[in-house]
Amino acid sequence: MGKYKSNVQIVFVLTFSSFQKFSFSNLKHLLYISAICFLIFDLYSCTAAKRNIAETKSESLKLGYKIVANEPDKIRVLLSEEQKLVALSVQGKYNFISDNEVVGKLKKGDKLNFQINGGGINVKFNSQEVDGITFLLQPADLESVINFSGKKYSGDFLVVYSDNNKLLAINRLPMDDYLLGVLPAEMAVKFNQPERLEALKAFSVCARTFAEMKKAKGNTYFDITDDVRDQVFLGSGSFTALDKKAVTETFHEVLKFKEKLAEVFYHSACGGMLEDPANVFSGKVDDYLVSKKDGDENPNCEISPTFYWKESYTQAELLKLLKAKNLLSKKQRVIKDIEISDAFTSGRVKELRISFDNAEDVIVKANEVRNFFTRKDTKGILRSSLFTISKEVAKGELKKVTLSGKGSGHGVGLCQWGAMNLSSKGKSYNEILDFYFHGCTIGKTE
Repeated sequence: MGKYKSNVQIVFVLTFSSFQKFSFSNLKHLLYISAICFLIFDLYSCTAAKRNIAETKSESLKLGYKIVANEPDKIRVLLSEEQKLVALSVQGKYNFISDNEVVGKLKKGDKLNFQINGGGINVKFNSQEVDGITFLLQPADLESVINFSGKKYSGDFLVVYSDNNKLLAINRLPMDDYLLGVLPAEMAVKFNQPERLEALKAFSVCARTFAEMKKAKGNTYFDITDDVRDQVFLGSGSFTALDKKAVTETFHEVLKFKEKLAEVFYHSACGGMLEDPANVFSGKVDDYLVSKKDGDENPNCEISPTFYWKESYTQAELLKLLKAKNLLSKKQRVIKDIEISDAFTSGRVKELRISFDNAEDVIVKANEVRNFFTRKDTKGILRSSLFTISKEVAKGELKKVTLSGKGSGHGVGLCQWGAMNLSSKGKSYNEILDFYFHGCTIGKTE
């Protein structure tokens, strides 16, 4: 820096000297020297230079993170993560914000198309185009909603360019509004079934606890997904009056164990036996979740339409399942037998053994059993691993196997059908939660 400062000083000296000898005849000479002086000063000054493209993008990212940041009493729900076009329409009035700057106002009927453009997003709307990293559609009133992917969403709607070159569509909304989109998807209770309200309230506490645990992880862009990876979320407008009552009457309530958020699990129907989480999930879970009977005499969830179920498979169908899972070798052409070689105390399958004639056996472990079999009605995974086997064998070859099972789901935590039966029998949501999460208490979010 010293060298450049000396050069500037020399130029100023020459300029001052010229000024002392000023005359109209040397005006042109003086102007040349002054121009050179200012050029050198501009090039070598210690002041900040103009931001380059990388710096501009970095600043936009910081603003983007600020826009998408979580807010108290709200949750961010990931609706999609794509590299293709994100299209939506507006039903109401919205402020349209890009990287912390208002770029327009949106009204009912407006349509927007977002797509990746280099290292950011380009959006087309109302014959306009805007580039940015993060876009926020902020509703002007409580009635405004966004139409996206066949559903309606209240609250803030964000489209974000993520670090892995994808477009994230995110719905940020109050926690209780979120729960109103979860209850009808995860535990559908009809409007004319008020006797099941206490079960809905118990589930509301579970769903809120699960969401708060996800939120506490502090992820950059979103807290929770809208599908079976976390909790299914249907957006706004799908709830019943009973759903609303259940959420309102459990406002801010969560399940706690030793003053911390409890780790909650739930499923459709346990089939009469609750499962130890260690047999289903990896990692340690506190002892308020244990394997036990779901009811003293008759199972609480016996009212479930899937309390009993059956699935049958022929030899050819089993071979097809094995091939689909890459478990079949060229030598394994004929199945000789299939049996439950080990089971947990709950009766759920711990290990399934498939044997062949003159070939190595195939072992299917507990965490693979439900994914191994395919249901005939929906092509989804097996309802549960709580089943027995009956077989048809002829001339040393397995012809057909029938699984006779109970329940639906992993069997850990809250049994939803069991909770609904307990509710119908007059049990309060506190009592229901105490039965399925004994040792936990109901507390408030902080």
